[in-house]
Amino acid sequence: MVDREKIEREAEEVLKRFSKILEQYSFQEVEEYYILEIKNVLREDSEPSVDPSFREKVLKIAPKTRDGYIVVEKSRWE
Repeated sequence: MVDREKIEREAEEVLKRFSKILEQYSFQEVEEYYILEIKNVLREDSEPSVDPSFREKVLKIAPKTRDGYIVVEKSRWE
């Protein structure tokens, strides 16, 4: 059988001890600063280069095409 009074006394003692420990610490808000070396690792923008045969190659490997476009199945939301 559970001794409710004993559990309440023990819980109260735990809270008192925990409160005493917390009194030792100061919880004032302190600002923290992080200095990071940030580098732009992206390439420089330039005019895009397009391989003229790219479209032809893609259409060759596509499973189904029509009028120069890839045909795909339209999916339903489930």
